[in-house]
Amino acid sequence: MTPAKHGELPGESRDQTAVQLSIIAALLFLPLGLHLPYFPVWLSARGLSDAEIAAALATPMVLRVIATPLIAAFADRRGIGVALAACAVSLFAGYCGLRFATGFGPIFIGALIVAVAMGSLPALADALTLTEIRRAEVSARAPIAYGHIRVWTSIGVLAMMLSSGRIVEAFRGDRIIVALAGLSLFSVGVAVFAALRMNPTHVYAPGEGGRLTADGARLRLAIVGIAAAALIQSSHAEVYSFATIHWRESGLSPDLISAAWAMGVASESILFVIAARYFKSDRSAITFLLIGAGGAVLRWTAMSFDPGPGLVIALQAMHGLSFGATTCGSVLLLGSLASSSHRARMQGWLAAASSLSLAAATFACGRLTGLFGERAYLAMAALAGAGGVAALLAGWLKQRLPE
Repeated sequence: MTPAKHGELPGESRDQTAVQLSIIAALLFLPLGLHLPYFPVWLSARGLSDAEIAAALATPMVLRVIATPLIAAFADRRGIGVALAACAVSLFAGYCGLRFATGFGPIFIGALIVAVAMGSLPALADALTLTEIRRAEVSARAPIAYGHIRVWTSIGVLAMMLSSGRIVEAFRGDRIIVALAGLSLFSVGVAVFAALRMNPTHVYAPGEGGRLTADGARLRLAIVGIAAAALIQSSHAEVYSFATIHWRESGLSPDLISAAWAMGVASESILFVIAARYFKSDRSAITFLLIGAGGAVLRWTAMSFDPGPGLVIALQAMHGLSFGATTCGSVLLLGSLASSSHRARMQGWLAAASSLSLAAATFACGRLTGLFGERAYLAMAALAGAGGVAALLAGWLKQRLPE
């Protein structure tokens, strides 16, 4: 009998790891499918103003700039699964605390806990997947494609968004937070499973030095790639913070709003499937970043004209470009650049940069939306355009990497 490899149970089938990763991806982010469209609505139902909503959403993102790299460093040393479990439990605790919070101060603290916990989950989940992908590459196990795992996150979020209209009908107003707390128990369950069964750590070899990348050229490319992805992703601030509120005020039904958000995640799922099938290597990373930037510029420019329901659905279908392509590009690029000892940390730095830029954009949106309404999307288009310029620079640097 062949001995089991590190991190692999005896008798484990060749594709069992991929199945486990897919289940984790599908269930870990279920709360996001309700949180993303309706957490701002819950804040509004608790009486917060537009400026207070922007502050409650954006300020915690600044803390994530510090917290996420620290959590990722802990994950590299103590285990990604353990870090996932700690964040999932914190997410559940944050939602429970918000159920009883009144006034801006307590709500702000609860939102802080939720944002840090939820914001750390994607980097940790990606690090777990990338670690298992690398293990499969150097062993006799069947290869694992990132897109095949990541698509299950989109499917889980999509299912929740399709159900979100009915959920908010059952949990009206400020009771939305009860549903979010319940959904976070799924996150706790799969994260605890990861801690018990899939908890990769890294032990530094003598002389390894804990370097983020193999050389300075790759470090420069990583920094520019992170900047490009962060700028493009931060351009989603307006739609994340105020789209649902605006659509409700415009008379769109909860089911139509759910369909709009679900369309975005469905297009994202299709993108991940295509990426896993045809674009598996980091050679496609820069192309994905450029597609993400171009798609975002077009999407936000069109949204600035306050389109009707039909066009809103069509523009939400571009989420696969603005978000999905950017995610694929950044994960593939940084996964190829990170040293084996810093995979979680590399994803953590990406998450931190994205949080900082998204926080700044969200603060700005609170002001811009009050002044210009839907024209605030033009500022988001400019952000995405800046990300496209950074992606072009990353492509130039990548062509000049030493062998």
